[in-house]
Amino acid sequence: MTEFSHTTTTTPTQAIISVTGELDTHTSIAFKQALLDLVAANTEVVVDLSGLTFIDSSGLSVFIAAHKRTLSRDKRVLLDQVPAFLSRILAITGLDEIIPVLGAAEKN
Repeated sequence: MTEFSHTTTTTPTQAIISVTGELDTHTSIAFKQALLDLVAANTEVVVDLSGLTFIDSSGLSVFIAAHKRTLSRDKRVLLDQVPAFLSRILAITGLDEIIPVLGAAEKN
């Protein structure tokens, strides 16, 4: 198990939140609140997922909640450096058509 953590860098209009570890039922509640707070305070939030090692449905629901929060608020959440395993999940669920994806993580 890889401990989950996140760090945030902000500019006047954008926040970049970088995640590391496993985003699951145990870690998603606190991360959801942090992400929603960033959405409220910034025009654009980029989620750097290059350090993500696992995600379950509760983790996916965090991105859905953040995306819903941006609707009708002229804001957006973007996923960046998406690992291959998550790209596949996003494609299977159709979330890659709803939540913008900037790029894929480099393969090791």
